[in-house]
Amino acid sequence: MNGQEIHPGRWYYGLAAFIFVGGWVCFGIFLWRNLSGLADQLQQVVVPGKARLNLQPPGKYTVYYEYESVVGSKIYSTGRTFSGLDVTLSSAATGKQVALSRTDVDSTYSLGGRSGAAVFDFSIDRPGAYELAAHYPEGEEGPEVVLAVGQGFTGRILVTVFGALGIVFGSMALAVAVAVITAVKRHNAAKRAKDRYAL
Repeated sequence: MNGQEIHPGRWYYGLAAFIFVGGWVCFGIFLWRNLSGLADQLQQVVVPGKARLNLQPPGKYTVYYEYESVVGSKIYSTGRTFSGLDVTLSSAATGKQVALSRTDVDSTYSLGGRSGAAVFDFSIDRPGAYELAAHYPEGEEGPEVVLAVGQGFTGRILVTVFGALGIVFGSMALAVAVAVITAVKRHNAAKRAKDRYAL
C-alpha cells in the first residue's frame, strides 16, 4: 500500500498548525492595535486644582483615580486608596453643578504605564465645556493625584479583550477541526485501501 494513495494529504496537518499559530499572532496584533493609545482617550486632571474638560457627546461618564500615571514627563504613584478630596463638576457655561455619584461597578485598568480605578459616575444632557475641581478640606493637605474622565472606556476594553479571545479560541477550534477531520479521513482512506489490497 503506497502512502501517496492516502487522501487528504499530510500537509493538512501543517495547515492546522498554521491556523493555530496564526490565531495567536492575530490575537497579539488585535490587542496591540486596539489597546495601544486607548488610555489617551481619557482626559487627565492633576489635583488638587481644577481644569476645563471638553465632554462630547452627552451621556454617562466615569471619573477614574489613576494611582499609577504619567502626565507630561511627570510620573505619579500615589497608592490605590482614594480619599480626602472633595470633587465637584460644573458646567462652564452656566455654573450649574453636575451630580457625582460613587460608582457601583468595580472597574480598573492598567494600560501603557497607567493604572486606575473608577470612583465616580455622572451624566450630562448637553455636550460642551465643564469644570472639574478637587480640593482637600480646609486645613488638610495631601499629595497631588491624577483623575481621568472618559465615556465608555471600560466597555471598549472589554470589547477588545473578548474580541481577541474570540479570535484565538476560534482559530484553535478551527485548527483542531482541520486536524481531526484530516486524521479521520486518512484513517478511513487507509482502511479502504488495506481492504482493497487484501482482496
